[in-house]
Amino acid sequence: MTRLLACAFCGLALAPASLRAQETVPVETPLIDLTKGVSIELSPHTGIMGGSGTFGLRFSMNYGAFNFELAGEQVIGRTANLYPISVNALLNLSTKGNLFPYGVVGGGLMLTVPTTTVGDQTVSTLSVNFGGGARYYLNSLFGLRLEGKQYITSVRNERDQNDELLFFQEVSLGVTFLFR
Repeated sequence: MTRLLACAFCGLALAPASLRAQETVPVETPLIDLTKGVSIELSPHTGIMGGSGTFGLRFSMNYGAFNFELAGEQVIGRTANLYPISVNALLNLSTKGNLFPYGVVGGGLMLTVPTTTVGDQTVSTLSVNFGGGARYYLNSLFGLRLEGKQYITSVRNERDQNDELLFFQEVSLGVTFLFR
């Protein structure tokens, strides 16, 4: 009987301490919360498209689960440089935390500027793109960004008098700066 009373007394004595310990444990808040207002993101990046090097800049407006982005790049080729300019919509698969995976779809203009021939003109074509990526924030203002995209465009072949469908793959790595 005394053991039962001792165990009951110990349980009562420890219960308030355990409740107090739970009260002092802070609730962890996410590093980034995209649902709290509109934020702006600036993302310089570099990567590869086909066998050529690329670099560019992305400007995004974050609206929680959706981002709208303006992207400009330069792809350095042997006989021509390619300048993809696109407007994209991103769907964030997560809106709170450090890691934000996303899907992207967009459209734009591809400017092909010859570099080795005289008299050739710049060729501009419309394109669509889709892909995915992830942003990982190291703190509330700075993060890393990895993205893979597929570009599709149609170019008129003057020699054969037909349109050719062209596919370009791009993988890029960059940093991202978040402004609230």
